[in-house]
Amino acid sequence: MDPMSPINCVSYRLRRAARIMGRVYDDALSAHDLRNTQFTLLAALAIEGAKPHTELAESLGIETTTLTRNIDVLERRGLVRAVADLNDRRIRWVELTGEGRARYEAALESWRPTQEKVLKSLGTERWLETLSDLKRIEEV
Repeated sequence: MDPMSPINCVSYRLRRAARIMGRVYDDALSAHDLRNTQFTLLAALAIEGAKPHTELAESLGIETTTLTRNIDVLERRGLVRAVADLNDRRIRWVELTGEGRARYEAALESWRPTQEKVLKSLGTERWLETLSDLKRIEEV
């Protein structure tokens, strides 16, 4: 395998793998009317708590405009709430609603077997090494 071949471009291969895995997790979460990206956003809020919009975008590694679109969809569905900071109206805090937490917890039950299946296929040790490699890639 030639690492300098355009078909082995790091960006292309990572995006391709992400699309494939995204479909696997989308299928698992479809019964909960969630997409993988929405589940990840709910998970971040469930695990880390309410956050300012910009901090949430940074922790998820996505553009603020992309996050805004996702928040708007989830807010219309009553799963998250975005409220202006009392001291600085330019800052919007994002938090889970009670319904959002319940949907996340139910979806987690569908996510877990999918995660276990993927980890079994990859090998947990290999996945932990891959996580380390991904962190190095993110630092480039």
